[in-house]
Amino acid sequence: MKNSHPLVEVTPQSHDLVLEIVYASENNFTGKQVYKKPLCLMHEEAANRLQNAIEVLQPMGLKLKIWDAFRPLEAQQELFNCVPNPEYVSHPKTGLRTHCRGIAIDLTLVDQFGRTLEMGTEFDDFRPLAHHGNDQISELAQKNRLILAGAMNVAGFDSLQNEWWHYQLPDADLYPILEDSEIGSGII
Repeated sequence: MKNSHPLVEVTPQSHDLVLEIVYASENNFTGKQVYKKPLCLMHEEAANRLQNAIEVLQPMGLKLKIWDAFRPLEAQQELFNCVPNPEYVSHPKTGLRTHCRGIAIDLTLVDQFGRTLEMGTEFDDFRPLAHHGNDQISELAQKNRLILAGAMNVAGFDSLQNEWWHYQLPDADLYPILEDSEIGSGII
């Protein structure tokens, strides 16, 4: 990979977390493999803040599981083609496209045994049940969402109201939108 971009690779070795990059498999809402490689790339600032969230969760015996981070603009277009609703998938031309800037991350919590905690919905659930503050999910799921939100907020991430799993750095416009060809990752 070229070093002329602000992205760094996040791995279980570098950040003590679990990776399950869903768009590198067919197990996602598109039903097809969107990424060629299961790479987790993030803007260096986001990766540093992610480490802070990890440190907040460690005393509780919890880890983060990452489903998605940097998403090339080409992939954003493919996802939007499947769900052309900007409330859930950022418009590839006019939306904030925080994943395309390397400053957004989709994630959940796992326990000390690697089991995913109950969050009330699956990842990429496009119903109101996935919204922060929804009280139609179990108390346990509400508690787990609050733990995740607390760790991510303390680390300096903002949430997205419609997706309990999505966190991003503030001031998105300060970060450039990146295409796969610009960074040479071979994700697409």
